[in-house]
Amino acid sequence: MKTYHGSCHCGAIQFEVDTDLTQATECNCSICTRKGAQHHRAPPEHFRLLAGQDSLTLYQAGNKIAKHWFCKVCGIHPFSNPRAAPDMYTVNIRCLDAYWNEIENIEVKSFDGQNWEDAIQTFKF
Repeated sequence: MKTYHGSCHCGAIQFEVDTDLTQATECNCSICTRKGAQHHRAPPEHFRLLAGQDSLTLYQAGNKIAKHWFCKVCGIHPFSNPRAAPDMYTVNIRCLDAYWNEIENIEVKSFDGQNWEDAIQTFKF
């Protein structure tokens, strides 16, 4: 397991995640498509918000289970609490400092978020 540092674009939000960064998920739902995130799930004990609690803003849609966190300064989406596991974190791996060094080693799996109810039944995170 390795510790990765991440941030929003302006640096107001800083976080760390301890994980084995071998896979990520790209979702085709309406919000994930628009924000362009690649998600990597981590349990809360492996995620640390280092700075920027006051710079975070929350967006929720539909059933209001998922929490999409954005920087209110630069608008970047660094992490969320996903609908499929609201007690977990999904970090946007594109916000990790090491993203370009790691991307070749990461399997990016597609998730059919446009058909969420059916897709969640068989998807392996």
